[in-house]
Amino acid sequence: MSEQNDDELFWGLVEKFIEQANDACDDADPGIVSAALMNAAARFNAFVVAQSSLDKNEFAEDVDGTTNYLSGRYRDFLKEHMEDYRENYSTLIGVRELPEE
Repeated sequence: MSEQNDDELFWGLVEKFIEQANDACDDADPGIVSAALMNAAARFNAFVVAQSSLDKNEFAEDVDGTTNYLSGRYRDFLKEHMEDYRENYSTLIGVRELPEE
């Protein structure tokens, strides 16, 4: 696969996961949906690392390093998206009026 196809696949999957999470918010609190999505990502990442290890010993040796790597990537993604929302809040969320007291 080419880098462009990988990028298109990546962003297509991101959009599908976000769409599914948004749909889930119709029936559940967004905080619960967010927590479930994080848990699912963590579980899937653990599976990917375990599945790609040669054996249990190699997996065990990689746990700390991989956990640090994946935590760092999550932090990078989160910071990037938080900055996007800070810069584009009104466009992405809208203008909210405070309730009158």
